[in-house]
Amino acid sequence: MVFNKERVIIYVQPAILRYKAVSSAKQITTLDTSDGLIAFHYQNEADIDLFLSDLQKKFAGRTEFELNLDANLIQMQQLDLPDIKLELSELILYVEANIYKLFQLSAKNVFFDFVYPSKPNKYVTVMITERNNIENWVNLFKKYELPLTFVGCRVDHAKINFLPWRQEKQIKHRRQLAYTIVSLIGVISCLLCYWWIQARNEQQYYEQKLLEQQQEAQKLTAELSTYLPTPSLSQKQIQDALLLFSAQLPSVIWLDSFYYEQQKITIDGQSFSYVELTNFNQNLLTLKNISNSQINSVLSNKTNLFFEMEIRLNEQ
Repeated sequence: MVFNKERVIIYVQPAILRYKAVSSAKQITTLDTSDGLIAFHYQNEADIDLFLSDLQKKFAGRTEFELNLDANLIQMQQLDLPDIKLELSELILYVEANIYKLFQLSAKNVFFDFVYPSKPNKYVTVMITERNNIENWVNLFKKYELPLTFVGCRVDHAKINFLPWRQEKQIKHRRQLAYTIVSLIGVISCLLCYWWIQARNEQQYYEQKLLEQQQEAQKLTAELSTYLPTPSLSQKQIQDALLLFSAQLPSVIWLDSFYYEQQKITIDGQSFSYVELTNFNQNLLTLKNISNSQINSVLSNKTNLFFEMEIRLNEQ
């Protein structure tokens, strides 16, 4: 089932109300008027109360209501604009501040709206109506839970709406902007938190790996020193090399493999810094039991360097 939204347009005149319903589904049948408006005569507020009660029973809950005031209830003046350009919020305050100057009435006692002229000029047309003209109708529509979306008139094809629609539009816009900013801050915070956790986990992983390798090197050094009381030349060179690496290896470099051949050692490892790797190689060249040391290859990924070094030993 498709529900069609209707608008009931009411025209307020002294002692008579005229209305019509505009629907996309069907044309409302008129009574005794030729212009499609249904007439309702009233004398007091009780009659108006009865009128709205009948409208509540006649139209579905999706119907919106517009109230067009009689011209006698509305005053109109032109207000010159300042030379500087005003934002909408500033223009509303500017018009409100000039209500008394234009109409000799306090802004607290009226509802107002304004329109720009069709041609660009330095003035706006301001219209007011006394507050009780609006509040009485608003209270009656609230009483019967009828959605009132427009209270005003039409001037030169422009709609003058005395309800605070401009302020509501600004509030809605600010609320949407606030939601967008909060959502953006939330997304950025989640990303930063994720990146921080990833970095912390990587740091803990490499610190643990470095600790394990240092412990393993110390364990191997201790085993070699006790297991070989009279080591051969090759064993002595291996022992000396392990002791040397344990003393010279910076904290940002760790070994993955250690290969020994006669008078030659090949090591594979990883490092965070190319500078530290170069310094380590230079330090090895200064030692008397090493004849040559060189870096054969260096490969890089996003976090660290993979290297291979070849070290030549002096005969002892």
